[in-house]
Amino acid sequence: ASSPSGSATRTARAVDWRSERSRPGFELPSEAAQALLAALGERHPPTWEHARATAEWGRRLAVAMASSPEETAFVELCAALHDIGTLLTPRVILLKSGPLTPAETAIVREHAGAGRRILERTPALARCAPVVGAHHERYDGRGYPDGLAGIDIPFAARVVAVADAFHAMISDRPYRKALPPRAALEILRAGRGTQWDPDVVDAMLGFYRGAGAAEGSSARKASSA
Repeated sequence: ASSPSGSATRTARAVDWRSERSRPGFELPSEAAQALLAALGERHPPTWEHARATAEWGRRLAVAMASSPEETAFVELCAALHDIGTLLTPRVILLKSGPLTPAETAIVREHAGAGRRILERTPALARCAPVVGAHHERYDGRGYPDGLAGIDIPFAARVVAVADAFHAMISDRPYRKALPPRAALEILRAGRGTQWDPDVVDAMLGFYRGAGAAEGSSARKASSA
């Protein structure tokens, strides 16, 4: 990806990656991550906001699954970078206000593999490459790009997949309104063990039954405060 402009870098640093309701702001661990995400924000701000929110949900799920602090930080970093491959997606598709055609959908699906290749070439972030490349795999093996299944999908990618899907569902999109959190949770429940890792889905459901219930009314702003 090309180097981001100074204004994009200032934008990325000006907005805390973390909710003010949680622990102090998440510091991206490398200038490479900051630069890539600043470029993403410059190119398509809604994707940058989604990346920020997915990172927060990924962290929450990792904590709920009793991950170590190191593993939690890794999940959070990979979640922040999960859509970095859209830097190579044509802007006309990213900015389209209606549903995508089958051909456009095929192009969008290339972002997982593109993100993996970008990170493989970025030494400071190469450890995230397999996770970013696998975040659209399905637990039943019917996902993309490689058709991985079950525990062959990296753990962090299985967490990011649920965080990504949940935030996407509770967010407004050009072609549909946001779903209520309860409806999004039911979709996750229906895909438990087929599209998503059942343990990760259970963690999301448990989170909402517990600590997350108090935030249900503002879930759409999960990491945007």
